[in-house]
Amino acid sequence: MPAPHNSADSPVMRQYLEIKGRYPDAVLMFRMGDFYEMFFEDAVTVAPLLGIAVTTRDRNAPDPVPMAGVPYHALGGYLRTLVERGIKVAICEQMESPEQARRRKGPKIVRREVVRVVTPGALVDEEHLRGEEPNYLLGLARDEDGWGLSALDISSGDFLVCAAQDEVTARAELCRLAPREILAPEDLVPWIEACFAGTAPRIEVCRGEPGARAQEQLATLAEQSGTPPLPPALARAAGWALHYAEQTQPGQTLLLHRLRWHEPAEHLVLDETSTRNLEIFKTLRDAERRGSLLWAMDETRTALGARMLREWLGAPLRDPAAIAARQDAVEALLAEPAVRDELRSRLRDVRDVVRLASRARLGSITPRELGALRGSLQALPDLAAGLAELRGRRTDGDLPRLLDLGDDLLADVRAELERVLVDDPPAALKDGGVVREGADAELDHQRQLRDGGRQALADIETRERERTGIPSLKVLHNRVFGYFIEVSRAHLKKVPSDYVRKQTLANAERFVTEELAGHEAAVLGAQARALAREQELLAALRATVSAAGGRLCAVGEALARLDVLAAFAQVAERHAYVRPRVVREPVLRIEQGRHPVIERLVAAGSFVPNDIDLRAGGVAGPEDLARLWIVTGPNMGGKSTVMRQAALITLLAHAGSFVPAQAATVGLCDRIFTRVGAADDLGRGESTFMVEMREAAQILRQATAASFVLLDELGRGTATYDGLSLAWAVAEHLHDQIGCRTMFATHYHELCALEGRLPGVRNVHVTVHESRGTIVFLHRLAPGAAGRSYGIQVGRLAGLPRRVLTRARRILERLEQGGPGGARDQLDLFTAPAPEAQAGAPLSPAVQAICDELDALDPDDLTPRQAWQKLAAWVERLREDEG
Repeated sequence: MPAPHNSADSPVMRQYLEIKGRYPDAVLMFRMGDFYEMFFEDAVTVAPLLGIAVTTRDRNAPDPVPMAGVPYHALGGYLRTLVERGIKVAICEQMESPEQARRRKGPKIVRREVVRVVTPGALVDEEHLRGEEPNYLLGLARDEDGWGLSALDISSGDFLVCAAQDEVTARAELCRLAPREILAPEDLVPWIEACFAGTAPRIEVCRGEPGARAQEQLATLAEQSGTPPLPPALARAAGWALHYAEQTQPGQTLLLHRLRWHEPAEHLVLDETSTRNLEIFKTLRDAERRGSLLWAMDETRTALGARMLREWLGAPLRDPAAIAARQDAVEALLAEPAVRDELRSRLRDVRDVVRLASRARLGSITPRELGALRGSLQALPDLAAGLAELRGRRTDGDLPRLLDLGDDLLADVRAELERVLVDDPPAALKDGGVVREGADAELDHQRQLRDGGRQALADIETRERERTGIPSLKVLHNRVFGYFIEVSRAHLKKVPSDYVRKQTLANAERFVTEELAGHEAAVLGAQARALAREQELLAALRATVSAAGGRLCAVGEALARLDVLAAFAQVAERHAYVRPRVVREPVLRIEQGRHPVIERLVAAGSFVPNDIDLRAGGVAGPEDLARLWIVTGPNMGGKSTVMRQAALITLLAHAGSFVPAQAATVGLCDRIFTRVGAADDLGRGESTFMVEMREAAQILRQATAASFVLLDELGRGTATYDGLSLAWAVAEHLHDQIGCRTMFATHYHELCALEGRLPGVRNVHVTVHESRGTIVFLHRLAPGAAGRSYGIQVGRLAGLPRRVLTRARRILERLEQGGPGGARDQLDLFTAPAPEAQAGAPLSPAVQAICDELDALDPDDLTPRQAWQKLAAWVERLREDEG
């Protein structure tokens, strides 16, 4: 009996353990033939996540090794599952074939190496990426001078750096960038997790300073990009991101053509609360893209444009000249719909050239993707011609500079792709067929040898049929036995003596001859040499594209810009948007403004537009006019819609878009703040009222005279008088101390008294039509305070029981008659005062009980017979009481 052995001590497992030791925090997917195998704890961890079985490498070993594997051709789906769970995965490939390993000197084990490390922030393959979103790996650091944030998208080479002076700005930028993975020191991990309230992306803890190589690369990149020197915290954050990214792509070079500096002060800042409440990227209720501002504005035709649109909406401009430049381009495209349609049609042919360039630099671009890049570059001349036509149609004969694609349309790269690639390249090079005929003399020669050998094999089949008299004789091929002659059992007696048996089947025998073996060697040799030559040519083509990476990124940025501007023009034409005046004065004047999303979701023509006129001017003074609106009216009346549409029109104007209105003048804003709705924040362990107060406190600390503030129902998370007093004090502070444009929606009608006390306050209300106890929401703003809240009518529309509504109406009448008095008045909401006799004497228990029943009774719920029965019962009870 053989001695027991340890399966973990085999050469392959020693190789596995050595490689695993270099990637201890990653799941190692170890290529073995047609499978990626995982061992030990990796197998036990991932098997239930992937829905695969855990087996063992050697059942007979005293300590068998747990093992789980997935087919190599299905890696993409399994990899996506692991990465979505935040798991780091190291892909270890076979760098040579088993035959090559056997032929070389030394150990015969197949050489293996990790070719990439996959994490949420290090995705590069198209199947794992969302084309309309960046895939940021974010470095975060902090010191006594401020915060540093660096966002690197390895898939596109976009490398953005941002210095934030305070925690609030850092948090807003973190929300805006929406990274898939964050690199940060351990002491910042709790802060990051609090920012994302339990939904934080994967966090990789960084210790110490970045490597010297990363710091040198960063300094060179900053110098080449013309960016100012990076502050220490920012240099550390960017160095971590660069070092980490390089570690995920061993042996490859990242596509980093420039460092992009983002200055928050140059943009309209939207904090996480405003981004969420205004539904910029996804809806508040169900986190869907449909129903968001991004959804309403996205008429882009390319992934490049979709990502740029997201960036423009997330970081609108504050420079009037830059805003005007975008508006000029939109106006030019809007004026020529036929040219615009042609440009947008051509843009459909453009793939994500920036991400394709990055994959070429990383050596992972496929033949089919090179074909897609070729098609994209082939669209450039037609796009340039369309823009030239647009220029020719303008009276000034000039083209807005943002519509210029530049002089370099990469004609040389396009020509090389056209020369080398076949018209329809395959997804992989495995079987060849990537390089077109005539592109390379050596390849053509090997193909001729290969094809000539195939014809010779066909000739052998014909001759052997004639020689043997076996009409069904076939010359066949498979990967295991190569070429062979197959003869059915019915004709075995006719087989010549020079046939050498190779395999026996149930109904046939397979043979080989000396001539067939010779031709097989010639065919396979030529085929192997042809495939090797195609690999060389494909590598050279990848190198050509890689060398043009910076140029591809530049033209990709121009294409994205054209796509977004054309999308803005398309939306403007289709939905009757106008060009807003963007001025430096703190005003907001909108004529017949509409909500850009809601008007798309309701029936055509049913949305009710409204006017807005806010004019701020710093602290209180006689020159101030209506910088703070108190907005009253019933729920469902449209208060929140009017406020949100004012904010979204402001945002779109800063982004360079036209806006949904008849006319608009928008003063530059530094921030938009919102405090909308109220709900417990269980993720942070905060109550409704704490959420309200925390958000209000942030607004009062951060808002300036250039801000735009929306407050909706502030104070309703606590007792009535506490909430009213806080809302009153906040409104006074915004008016007196900050002086910003403010819209304050409330059900506290007492706040309407501020109009007579503060010069910059105006009351407006959403109108309602009431008839016979029912109401119709008109959704139109009118001057003055609302006469009533219509809460009971809204309750009727919502389907509250009639008995509850009747009781509520009677309670409301008592409260309105008595006025807001002391505690007893508030208690009356729950305990009605006992009715008293005219003489002041208390009622008997029987009479009191009947009065209570009458008070809760709704006559409309009774049939005549039920009413008679109740009356008879009450009379009987009163007689018994008197007796």
